[in-house]
Amino acid sequence: MLSFPPDWTFLAQIIIFVIVWTCLRKLLFEPNLSVLITRQKRTTGATSEAAAVNTEALTLDKKYKESLSEARAEARSRVEAIYKDAEDQAKSVVDAARKDAEQSFLTIRGTLREEIEQTQNTLSRQVDEFAREISEKLLERSVPKP
Repeated sequence: MLSFPPDWTFLAQIIIFVIVWTCLRKLLFEPNLSVLITRQKRTTGATSEAAAVNTEALTLDKKYKESLSEARAEARSRVEAIYKDAEDQAKSVVDAARKDAEQSFLTIRGTLREEIEQTQNTLSRQVDEFAREISEKLLERSVPKP
């Protein structure tokens, strides 16, 4: 039972408690607390570092997508320019070929017209001769020249 005023054992218990508390605090509580604080700092630091890396990755991804989009647009415009140049060249080649063919056609037509005229002239000059030869063959006698 408790007696009033407490005896010397109560005072000894308080002294032993303070000694044990001090020893436990120095040997167990403070090292564990410092380890927990260090872990929290590392975790917080790692979390903030991960957030920074994530933000940087998102920024790099955005820049990559933008540059990829720009490269695609530039490639598309170059391809369109190449197609336009090719179409223009094809059109000029076709036009040149058409003009050349037309010129050749006109030249051939003129040559044929000249040859036809020459042949007609030659034939008209030789008609009398042909008629005489045909008459001689049909009549089987010679026909005098006119």
